[in-house]
Amino acid sequence: MAEGGKHTRRKWLWYMQITLGLLWLLPLTQARAQDIVILKSHDLEPFNQAVAGFVAACPGRITEYDLRGTKKEESSILQRLTVVKPHLIVAIGPLAAQVAREHLRDVPMIFVMVSNPPKHGLQGANLAGVSLDIPVQMQLARYKALVPTLKTLGVIYDPTKTGAMVTEARGTVATLGLQLLAAPASTPKEVPAALRSLLGKIDALWMVPDDTVVTPESFKFLLLTAFENNLPFVTVSDIFVEAGALASLSPDYTDVGRQGCQLATDLESGRLRLAEVMVVPPAKVNLAINLKTASKIGLTLPPEIIQSANKVYR
Repeated sequence: MAEGGKHTRRKWLWYMQITLGLLWLLPLTQARAQDIVILKSHDLEPFNQAVAGFVAACPGRITEYDLRGTKKEESSILQRLTVVKPHLIVAIGPLAAQVAREHLRDVPMIFVMVSNPPKHGLQGANLAGVSLDIPVQMQLARYKALVPTLKTLGVIYDPTKTGAMVTEARGTVATLGLQLLAAPASTPKEVPAALRSLLGKIDALWMVPDDTVVTPESFKFLLLTAFENNLPFVTVSDIFVEAGALASLSPDYTDVGRQGCQLATDLESGRLRLAEVMVVPPAKVNLAINLKTASKIGLTLPPEIIQSANKVYR
């Protein structure tokens, strides 16, 4: 056989070996894509940002299901998951986490986009997650830097919902040279009286993620009263800052998704075990400030704070 023919035959055999090898790997690749399932509570922008962060960090490994905010989709999705048999569930939001926890206990779960995980029963073996709860000390330190004259911070809270958070804050404020005045409110109707009990005694008002205290009606009252008393009002979301509150600290939702991927990767590689991880706080926090509000209440914000803000409303 001519040399050129031998070369062509060797090249053809090499090509076939590579092709057959790839075809052999294809079923494994397809199965691999089913290894991780994302179960999303709802088609909401913050949840979608977390999904995007996870997918960007862990590409090509995911099948996504959406509960659409209710349990109506639950039965059909659970049937499909029984067939797919994922080795890991990534639950986005509290509804998805609760469904996975209740019905898929044998499948390890990582949850993200959940505040106060113990409230939702997200404790125990076979799960870990990234909480939306920003460490209290981090919050108070950032707010002290935001309002240099801050000495006494006020908060309104429902003891049954955010009592643990306020207790943690009470143990933290002294290390920052601050005092905390906390006014309980067991119903939304008690919020106005609780705020009035704090006026004249505090240098800033701190909103905690408490749905007893924070309703559309109560927020309007808190905001207007803060304006009337030139009181810095610091909140939990840039939505409130856009509406007129002074500032907010909130998790970076895309980065929360990235953290979820990091947990999944570390668990898969054996660097971590579920029993060791439990729940971690958000690694990246976004600051939003409203300069118009600062001017209105007579507050000059430090230049470095303005420069560090992720969103600035003017």
